[in-house]
Amino acid sequence: MEGDAGFTVTVYAGSRRQSPPAYVKIARELGKAIAERGWGLAYGGANIGLMGECADAALAAGGQVHGVILDTFSRVAHQGLHALEVVDNMRERKAGLAHRGDAFVALPGGFGTLEELSEILVERQLAHHQKPLVLVSPDGFWDPLLAQFERMVKDGLLKPKYLSIVSVVPNAEGAIEVLSESADG
Repeated sequence: MEGDAGFTVTVYAGSRRQSPPAYVKIARELGKAIAERGWGLAYGGANIGLMGECADAALAAGGQVHGVILDTFSRVAHQGLHALEVVDNMRERKAGLAHRGDAFVALPGGFGTLEELSEILVERQLAHHQKPLVLVSPDGFWDPLLAQFERMVKDGLLKPKYLSIVSVVPNAEGAIEVLSESADG
């Protein structure tokens, strides 16, 4: 990310206000932990949902935060960021988030989070990058997706080695542990 941060984590997360309190807590813990380590945070630019919670916690802890948001969602754009890029379409948004990240974390989310996660997975599979990808899976949130990955392997549609592309952790602390290996290395 441009600015002071030498290592930037791109976080994908839901923007719905109805997120369970446990997920909100994890988003806040992740944002705070990223900032406390001096890492930058890049994310979807909203001031609501898990996205907003993560960004607010990072900002409160003195972190550098950069958002990339669709112009159609400008009404929920976070106005307190160090930088906010407004783009016309999802391709630009995904590219803006992907190129800023030295690592990627997916918190619980909806279709948008799943789409962003899928693109990063494919780019890693194709060796376009070797950046870490962490799924934060509280209460087994990502278990159905992980089961689908296993099914893909079982049915011969995915090589088993690609299952190791993703690190799965239950909380923010686990994500920070995985990320620290890359940030320190």
